[in-house]
Amino acid sequence: MDQPTIDFYTSSAATVAARYESVVSSLASHFTTAFRPRSKLLDIGFGSGRDLAVLMEQGHDCYGVDPTKELIAAAQTYHPELSGRLVQGALPELLPPFGGAFDGVLCSAVLMHIPADQLPLAARSIKACLRSYGRLLYSVPCKRLDIVGDDRDGNGRLFVSDQDDGIQRIFQNLGMTLVSSWTNADSMGRDAVEWKSVLMELGSQ
Repeated sequence: MDQPTIDFYTSSAATVAARYESVVSSLASHFTTAFRPRSKLLDIGFGSGRDLAVLMEQGHDCYGVDPTKELIAAAQTYHPELSGRLVQGALPELLPPFGGAFDGVLCSAVLMHIPADQLPLAARSIKACLRSYGRLLYSVPCKRLDIVGDDRDGNGRLFVSDQDDGIQRIFQNLGMTLVSSWTNADSMGRDAVEWKSVLMELGSQ
């Protein structure tokens, strides 16, 4: 992940985690159709652990990786049930944690923080985490009106646009097929932000 973006989440972990916990993820209503029952799931860039906690309540075997130890600590405070299930790590070079062979990967609001030339490596790292017929659910902004220049927001975070469905094509070139995609409003009510969510499935390996 882009270093200035990591620096922001490191210094603002408490504020970011509290903000995430204050709203329900717009993806949460899709979890039951995106992932098969009792799946082994990995959340890459789990933030406050909010989505992992929901997935655990649904009966999944859940794990997470995040670039910042500060967010790991915050997630374990908000969701003690995640203790022992979170490790530090980041795309684009991510070795499969917790034995790999995941039935599904969640990557919510993460891929836009990776420089465009590193996205193919990030996609290969995600694919390596999946078993055959594993699923990937990711979200990226399809509208972001608060970008001030050089693909960054006012906090210095990198936001690479997903023009012409470029990220989706990268995964398709790795043997993944599109299951469904949709757009949704921002969970935090920001009019300047809209999201595109994509569900993909890997074939046999």
